Amino acid sequence: MSRKIYIVAGEVSGDNHGSGLMRAINAHDKVVQFSGLGGSEMKKISESVRDWTDDSAVVGFWEVIKKYKFFKKVFEQVLNEIEDVAPDTVILVDYPGFNLRLAEAIRKRRIETKIVYYISPQVWAWKRGRVVRMAKVIDLMLCLFPFEVSFFEGSGLHAQFVGHPLSETLGPLRGKAKRDTELIALLPGSRNREVEKIFPILLGAADQIRKIMPEMCFAASAANRACAQKMKEMVKSSGVPCKVSVGESHKLMSV
Repeated sequence: MSRKIYIVAGEVSGDNHGSGLMRAINAHDKVVQFSGLGGSEMKKISESVRDWTDDSAVVGFWEVIKKYKFFKKVFEQVLNEIEDVAPDTVILVDYPGFNLRLAEAIRKRRIETKIVYYISPQVWAWKRGRVVRMAKVIDLMLCLFPFEVSFFEGSGLHAQFVGHPLSETLGPLRGKAKRDTELIALLPGSRNREVEKIFPILLGAADQIRKIMPEMCFAASAANRACAQKMKEMVKSSGVPCKVSVGESHKLMSV
């Protein structure tokens, strides 16, 4: 009998990490049934995962408030789906504002399932009080850094170090790539709001660098085609020569 896993990710980065985890699980268990919410990469692995990252990637308190009705509706839908599907395991990927509340709601409804949280919220840096909440509802925390496991010791939250996906992704790329000392990567983030606010600043910095070091070249990576189009328009307006690609941030970081 196949195991059922319900997985939730809410941003492009979470989609990338979630799809990597799904592939790793499939490598050990070919008959796992995935369903849930994520992005285009997770949907490639399972058609039962819905892509919602265009709507779910928000920055700041006010963006959440503006989309409150949307998030409330999705939250209730997801909770009902989990109750109906009755998965063996629920995997929550990052996205703590949504996912920690979801974990608590699952427990409140007394849905019998294991809850695994992948990529710990940075409670060691801020809002440490959340550790107590997390320990009450999460069965296993999968950590990217060894010190996070030590941080959770004694809290009642079982944590395990699984390594950072970038160490596996960038390592092989760096081995193959030819180093380009005259290339600077401009990486504003994956959310639309981040691009709108940060990319013009990065282009301004690039323009100043060109005045001092005219031999330097610039490249940027967008999370999706729509974002890339917006970035290309900004590049054109700035007058800074910068090549914009889609989904190549890891490649840019390796050269």
